[in-house]
Amino acid sequence: MTSRAARAAALLALLAAAPAAAYLLPGPAVLRRLAQRRADLGLSSLEVRGTFVLTGEAARAAAGVTGLQLLGNEISAPATLSIKMPGRCRLELSPLDAPESERPAVVVKQGRISGVRGLDRVAPAAALARGVCALLGERPGGPEPARPYVEELARLGVAIEEVALGRLGGRTAYVIGARPSERRPQAWVDKQSFQPLRVISTLASGLHDVRLIDFGSPTGGDWFPRAVEVYEGAEMRARLTTEKAAANPRISDALF
Repeated sequence: MTSRAARAAALLALLAAAPAAAYLLPGPAVLRRLAQRRADLGLSSLEVRGTFVLTGEAARAAAGVTGLQLLGNEISAPATLSIKMPGRCRLELSPLDAPESERPAVVVKQGRISGVRGLDRVAPAAALARGVCALLGERPGGPEPARPYVEELARLGVAIEEVALGRLGGRTAYVIGARPSERRPQAWVDKQSFQPLRVISTLASGLHDVRLIDFGSPTGGDWFPRAVEVYEGAEMRARLTTEKAAANPRISDALF
């Protein structure tokens, strides 16, 4: 190919890509669509039951501070995730030998993390609760439905004005806050369904990547994903697998 032909081909490729770039929604517009998507579900509270697993160093740390039994290289326990909008979430583990008053838990309330039996000191567990609360714990509505998400993501260091495209698990997503390859705070929103997919930030000690896997499953429906995974770098450290989700149950304020 001659240099003139190569330049022409490059120009044609650039012109073909220009319309796609023109339709890249700005961050606030993406968050408005996310807010509307979640508001349409009519949720004021959510209770998710499933299994919580910690692996590797996170499992060993949890065994040390909570007394949970380490089996090989992991800890596995029944778990309940309670969400009460706005901004209150509790991840509670239910090992067979623990009375109800001593079940390990992480509690998030308006961005502040506390815990029971030291689970809040296990970074991947705290990151899971904090990340889920940021993406699913808001109550959008009113004249500025996106405002809760804008404020919450800004608290996590996400630059709302920066938007790119990325792919996760075969899904194309709006990436708010950074380019997908950058190790900076960012939030991912599914380009088609406008469900939240991912948040990366200093959610506990160190940078954590919380991924919401597979909305629309038989276990979680559109309310909650089939699973939530927490990564440190390329390594998965924690996973909550959904077995049952209930919309708008009564949840006591005392849990938070």
